[in-house]
Amino acid sequence: MIEIKVSDPVFRFLGGHFHQGIESPANALDKYLNEASQKLKERDLIALTEFVNSDYSEEDKNEFIEEAADGIYFPEDDITPLEWLKQVTEQIKKHLKTT
Repeated sequence: MIEIKVSDPVFRFLGGHFHQGIESPANALDKYLNEASQKLKERDLIALTEFVNSDYSEEDKNEFIEEAADGIYFPEDDITPLEWLKQVTEQIKKHLKTT
C-alpha cells in the first residue's frame, strides 16, 4: 500500500483536479490544461510519469489513484485507474508539445 501524503504532488494533482465537485473527468482535465501554468504542468508531468513508472505494484497504484481522485467512478469508465492516469499523462505531454 502506498502511504498517502497530502504534500505528495501526485495526490495534490489528483485530489485538486479530480474531486467530487467536478462535472466530468474530461472537463476537469480540459480546465487544468487551459488554466494551469506551463511550469505547473511540467512539474506535474514529471511527478505523474515517475509515479506511473515506480516500483509500486499495479494494485497499490490503482488504490492510491482511486483514493486521491475521488471524483471519478472508474468501473463506469471500463478502465483501471492506472490506465486512466497513463492517458491523462499522455494528454498533458501532448498539450505541452503544442504550447
